[in-house]
Amino acid sequence: MDEFFNPVGVAVVGASSRPGKIGYEILRNVAEFRKDVYPVNPSAEEILGKKCYSSVSEIEGRVDLAVVAVPSEKIIGVVEDCGRKGVKGIVIISGGFREVGNAEMEREMVAIARKYGIRVIGPNCIGIYNPKNRLNTFFQKDMELPGEGNVAVLTQSGTIGIGLLENFAGKIGISKFVSYGNKADVSEIDMFEYLDRDEDTKVIAMYIESMENGRKFMDRLPDKPVVILKSGRTPLGKSAAASHTGAMATNYSIFKGAARQYGAIVADNFEEFYDITRILATQPLPGGGRVGMITNGAGPCVIASDYIYHSKNLSAPELEKEKISGLPEFAIISNPLDLTGSANAGHFLKGIEAMKKDEGIDIIMPFFVFQDAPLLDSVKELHDGLKRLVGVEDKNCKPIVAVAMGGKVVKEQARIMADYGIPLLEEPARAVASLDKIVGYAGYKGWKNEGSSS
Repeated sequence: MDEFFNPVGVAVVGASSRPGKIGYEILRNVAEFRKDVYPVNPSAEEILGKKCYSSVSEIEGRVDLAVVAVPSEKIIGVVEDCGRKGVKGIVIISGGFREVGNAEMEREMVAIARKYGIRVIGPNCIGIYNPKNRLNTFFQKDMELPGEGNVAVLTQSGTIGIGLLENFAGKIGISKFVSYGNKADVSEIDMFEYLDRDEDTKVIAMYIESMENGRKFMDRLPDKPVVILKSGRTPLGKSAAASHTGAMATNYSIFKGAARQYGAIVADNFEEFYDITRILATQPLPGGGRVGMITNGAGPCVIASDYIYHSKNLSAPELEKEKISGLPEFAIISNPLDLTGSANAGHFLKGIEAMKKDEGIDIIMPFFVFQDAPLLDSVKELHDGLKRLVGVEDKNCKPIVAVAMGGKVVKEQARIMADYGIPLLEEPARAVASLDKIVGYAGYKGWKNEGSSS
């Protein structure tokens, strides 16, 4: 699989000289960060200052990867040509295959690729993105892309992938991105094997519509957190999936049961998918589900408490009052620890430090009302203190997941907190739902490890 992410020589087949055309945008994106890119278009001599070639086999230099955006009826010839050149990987952006009833053409294309030892991503996809070397096969413009990080994204839908990437930008980075569309050849199972060995990947986030081999899928799950958003859950969703990528969607109840048995985390919606992924990417796994809440405005904690009560894996135990010192007289020492609207950064930091030391707390959830003047006026002190307290490099630290509700002020604080590794969620129920599933996964990992050592 490494030829897709670290190729020597990239051919763009179907390169166009017209801005706005798919072939132009792919070439522009690939060429922005590398010199060894070769446009292939028999009708042009030069595009974006680069010499054009009539075919891949005419290129003088080495070509490991071809990105193809030509009509589907031309694909077979292109794959043959790539085979003669010794290309190792092909990303087929073009549609017009199984999703529109041309399954036989898709099978023939794969058979020819295998004859030459070529692996194929696609067709009907947007391809790959590797932030480490900035390789980007997308045809989208003006995308806000994340930098390097520890999350690998695998998706059957380019649109879902784009949404996730733009949500990640400025908050967490990624290690690899693959949009595989119809997955005629390379599937998520192939990527599991690659990413399980990838030292840059800590978490895998997947959007899937179908699984061709459910047992193999589950058996090959990496020994890393895998967060899955599965669509095609209903008859209407299955019909939409079939017209999108030609997918035959799996029975959702069976899928959820198998995922629970094998330790995958299944998100209920896109927001939860995003939240779970960024918490896992930035925080250690919790040692249990005991949540300590601290706030300068109790309302959101009341909402969170209702959801914690109904959760499977979380609780909100009483705090050990004798271990909490240095707080002002107006603080209400309970769980949540209510600092009231008079709280400043120093009060929050003392409360969080006490919870960090409290052996009866596994997860720390600060609820911030940044709009309250005492906190906002001391917010720099808050950020400086949190950096010292949480130390994202401290492998023994407890997970901290912050919650704040609001608009412009909250978004700015979320951006700052993301820089030092604390996720800030904007709605209490979202935070509780995500943590509930993460604690369930942590319990599965603990059970699995105990079982393997006995």
